[in-house]
Amino acid sequence: MQIKHKLILWFSTLVASILLIFSVYVYSTYANFRQRSIEDRLARKARVTEQLLTLKGAVAGSVITSMPEQVEFVYSPADSLMYASQPANDFVASAAFRQRVRRERLIRFSYKSPGHTYPKDGVALTYAGVSPAPDGRQYVAIATAYDQDGYQRQKDLRDLFIGGNVVAIGLVILLGYVFSRQALKPLNNLIDQINTPAASPLPFRLQADNPQDEVGVLAQAFNDLLTRQERLVENQRSFIAQASHELRTPLTTIKGWLETSILYDSDADNIKRGMAKAVSELDKLTALANGLLQLARIDGVDAQLDRQPLELVDMVLDAADTLGKQRVGQALSVQLSDGILEQPMPVTVWGNAYLLKTALLNLLDNAAKYSDGQPVTLLLEMDTEERVRVRIEDRGIGLTPGEEDRVLLPLVRGSNVQAIDGFGIGLTLAHRIISLHQGRLRLRPRPGGGTLTEVILPLHRV
Repeated sequence: MQIKHKLILWFSTLVASILLIFSVYVYSTYANFRQRSIEDRLARKARVTEQLLTLKGAVAGSVITSMPEQVEFVYSPADSLMYASQPANDFVASAAFRQRVRRERLIRFSYKSPGHTYPKDGVALTYAGVSPAPDGRQYVAIATAYDQDGYQRQKDLRDLFIGGNVVAIGLVILLGYVFSRQALKPLNNLIDQINTPAASPLPFRLQADNPQDEVGVLAQAFNDLLTRQERLVENQRSFIAQASHELRTPLTTIKGWLETSILYDSDADNIKRGMAKAVSELDKLTALANGLLQLARIDGVDAQLDRQPLELVDMVLDAADTLGKQRVGQALSVQLSDGILEQPMPVTVWGNAYLLKTALLNLLDNAAKYSDGQPVTLLLEMDTEERVRVRIEDRGIGLTPGEEDRVLLPLVRGSNVQAIDGFGIGLTLAHRIISLHQGRLRLRPRPGGGTLTEVILPLHRV
């Protein structure tokens, strides 16, 4: 079912329910009012019969009839019929009924009468009379009538509600259709834009009628999604192009050295030199392939990643120790802030030990590689009560302004590092590992030269 039809159905059902509840309430209120009104009038008519009694208990006169089919009865204390306004009537007061009236003092009742659509109403009551009986028994007065005008007005009101509700619901359905079309018009406009082929060479974007309403927000979110998808496609194309270039270069070099050795090298020293060059290029090719495999493996990691509480201080010291073994002679200063030392419990993060160590080691290796032997500082400090920050400072060549985010892409290197060996995988790998741990990696220039790398990770509270 389309949203337009759902809106019409919901809107019509809601309004119809409100109209029905209101109609039932008004109709039942009027019916109760009519019932109370006729009963009060009959009670007054029954009371009037007391004025017909003389001091001797005889009946003198009759009650003036002012209601349709109005009939009055008066029974003496001895339970004999003293007065009947009409000799024939469709209501017969049985002895049991009269006893009940004397017992309850006042009874309101209704009964079916032949030839009438609705029941007749009646009131029976007792009074002592002008001269009360010595034994305390009282007179019984009964008045009945047919509320013809009241029932007719009640029927007219019911018919009015039925007809009015039918017309009102029909109007609601019609207006609901118009309303739904008008409400969904901006959305239909977006659908038409999507279904209409764009002839412009510019990137396709949705144009909302009102950027501030919900449809405008949806269009903006869709446009942002398109932007991210275009950026992703562009990154993939760039990655493929650069990967092809990076893989082709060592392969071409290896082939050149081998062909040269085959054609021109005749002594063992030249052959060994050519093979050594080929092996060196193969090492580069192996390192590049391993890096690409690591990136692919990280991209395929899902929620089943083995995670556990990790003490970050031990992990940082372990990464620093590994760097010292890999780059002998590299000056590395490891510092822990007072906020870390003052923590009552060990600083713990939730993650995978191998991946986090790999990310930290790549960042440290990057800092050492581009520092040309200058000291590197590693600082662990509290960022907030819920997050910890790892700061790595080097005094190297630094980043070209504006390339802080670009160098996080795979196989992308800074414009000023072409003379230094590398493939542009380490930063990408570290960035994806840190993102996998709900952290954030930020690169920015260091005052005085070099690069300041910050890793922010959420703490794991036990």
